[in-house]
Amino acid sequence: MQAFGPPDEGPLQGFVDSHVETYGGQHWASTQSPAGSLYPRGSPMLLHQEVTKARELEMRLHTFSMFGIPRLPPEDRQHWEIGKGSDSGLTIEKSWKELVPGHKEMSRELCHQQEALWELLTTELIYMRKLKIMTDLLAAGLLNLQRVGLLTEVSAETLFGNVPSLIRSHRSFWEEVLGPTLRETRASGQPLDPVSLQDGFLAFRQRFQPYVQYCLRVKQTMAYAREQQDSSPLFRAFVQWCEKHKRSGRQMLGDLLIKPHQRITKYPLLLQAVLKRSPEARARQALNAMIAAVESFLQHINKQVRHSEEQESLVAAAQRMGPYEVLEPSSEEIEKNLRPFSSLDLTSPMLGVAPEHIRQLLLEGPVRVKEGREGKLDVYLFLFSDVLLVTKPQRKGDKAKVIRPPFMLEKLVCRPLRDPHSFLVIHLSEFQCVSSALVVHCPSATDCAQWLEKTQQAQVTLQKLKAEEYVQQKRELLALYRDRDQDQECQGTRPSTPSPEGSQKNTEERNPELSTIIPHLVVTEDTDEDAPSVPEDTSDSGYGTLIPVSPRGSHSPLRRLRPWALRRNYRLAFSTLDLQDVTLRPQPSDPQAPQRRSAPELPEAIRRRSSLLRGEAPTWSEEEDGNSVGGNVVVETLHRAQLRGQLPHSPTHTDSAGESSWASSEDEEEGLLFLRPHRTPSPRPLRAEDMLREIREELASQRIEGIPEPRDNRPRKLTRIQLQRMRGPHTVQLDTPLSTS
Repeated sequence: MQAFGPPDEGPLQGFVDSHVETYGGQHWASTQSPAGSLYPRGSPMLLHQEVTKARELEMRLHTFSMFGIPRLPPEDRQHWEIGKGSDSGLTIEKSWKELVPGHKEMSRELCHQQEALWELLTTELIYMRKLKIMTDLLAAGLLNLQRVGLLTEVSAETLFGNVPSLIRSHRSFWEEVLGPTLRETRASGQPLDPVSLQDGFLAFRQRFQPYVQYCLRVKQTMAYAREQQDSSPLFRAFVQWCEKHKRSGRQMLGDLLIKPHQRITKYPLLLQAVLKRSPEARARQALNAMIAAVESFLQHINKQVRHSEEQESLVAAAQRMGPYEVLEPSSEEIEKNLRPFSSLDLTSPMLGVAPEHIRQLLLEGPVRVKEGREGKLDVYLFLFSDVLLVTKPQRKGDKAKVIRPPFMLEKLVCRPLRDPHSFLVIHLSEFQCVSSALVVHCPSATDCAQWLEKTQQAQVTLQKLKAEEYVQQKRELLALYRDRDQDQECQGTRPSTPSPEGSQKNTEERNPELSTIIPHLVVTEDTDEDAPSVPEDTSDSGYGTLIPVSPRGSHSPLRRLRPWALRRNYRLAFSTLDLQDVTLRPQPSDPQAPQRRSAPELPEAIRRRSSLLRGEAPTWSEEEDGNSVGGNVVVETLHRAQLRGQLPHSPTHTDSAGESSWASSEDEEEGLLFLRPHRTPSPRPLRAEDMLREIREELASQRIEGIPEPRDNRPRKLTRIQLQRMRGPHTVQLDTPLSTS
């Protein structure tokens, strides 16, 4: 154990003596402190505290030297990897030749290969011991001193926070990769085999992931250590004691903190030395794969470090920017409204560029600008990766005020002028026309050429980054569609076109219960009172509108053919087209549950194709119009027709010219053939009473939700509006052999 003298001969002797001398000479009385402080500046109490802490620190360090550093609580020992693992497994022979008896018969090149492999193993153990110095000596000593109230201002987490994770990673790497190779050579006496290390090095990124965090923080950690040593004499004395300790091997604190960064970058060099001395193809292939895996991880670390440094530089540059005052408001009210939009955030991501690319400050300097016919103005330019800022230094402070709107580089055009010290800056709008222009006068021709060159390079780089991001997004989108198609193929379905019919078809395939179309024939009553509230349509006022409760809605092929069918034959009613190719949903199983009232299926005789003969309107009185009651218009119309004897059993009615008013050409019949279902003629015509009875039975068995039941079965006479519609230019066709006026 390293011998230490008595406490008065320790590293703090000079520090303590200087304070005692100062206190004894009464130098503290020359300075005064603000009133109200607990210990006035220069007071003997403050100096006495410092001397007391210095003497206490010296006594504690002497105790550590004599009896060792006390054990920390279990939770601290587990966190800091103090005393973890056995050092017996971290031992190695002085040379590989002690393990290989036949090393004298080996070739010179193979011996060089073994020397390179042995260097990899020995340096790994040396490095692990140096990591343990930071935890078992420095961190453990600092934590013990803080438990007694010393050096509490120093953060052990900031100094050595990530070192325990590095120790765990290297211990696992030794026990699972390097150690087994060494044990195999000890047992067999054969040379070290580099191929046995392949699996461990191929997982290099996963094993040593904590190095990313350590390399990102190593600069801040070393700066923090220097700052604490400069500002705290007690911490400086503690560090000097640790550096002289026998366990440290005369290692300085700064050297220990930089060791992880040096070690992780040394692995490719060690493997390349082995590759250089490996003639076998199998070994060379394995070593090349190992080197590629390590270098890939190092590139990832460098990328993360560079990204962090660029972010820090951007934050520093953004902090130099002062207020954003590109306009001069004419009143306080206008200034108040402009204030929410008068800020510039340079730390925001660049538009159209991948997030890993950070905005960088490329060039800055003082120039003079001239805008229009105004005089020259002294400004300070900042050229970033995607924007050019025109600022003016403020008199107070080191910040610059932004006095012009940002000039986006993708919209910027720079042209040299006859004057070698000047160039023209043109900012374009979205329409590629001039938005603003500035003449920039540089201090020298060299500065002018540098501004033009840097701006052009920044524009080329920005355009390249945007193109790469665009291509990457396209690739990701294509990969997404490919994955979706593969998933659909695995499920046995093919991707469909984004059409409503296709979407409905897929929906019906997934939900068979939705494939049944439920026609709801809503029978509307059109009276003078409710006429304004009902939208006009050209369908039969007796039948009203068809409301299918189906996801197809208005996108069915039949509905798309409706305009064409109406042009071919204007007498076709909307209800006629809607009632074609319609199936009814089965009745609900629970008769007590609320049921919907749907339209009845018309009798076969009524569904037979026929025409409605134009005739004279039925007669009624003005008084009867007001006494009309609500009911089923179809039932009442048929009942009225029966009472008045207007049910001729004529298959076809002719107009005054002797031709059928519903006759159509052969091509029209052929074109509309698919719209009309096949009908089997009834063996005998039904009487009006039979038809009326069947309709009533159907209405009793099927109900339409929201439609009130008829209050009575009295035949209802036509209203005036119904008569006007029947007299209108549209002729309504009912698929029934009955014809009423």
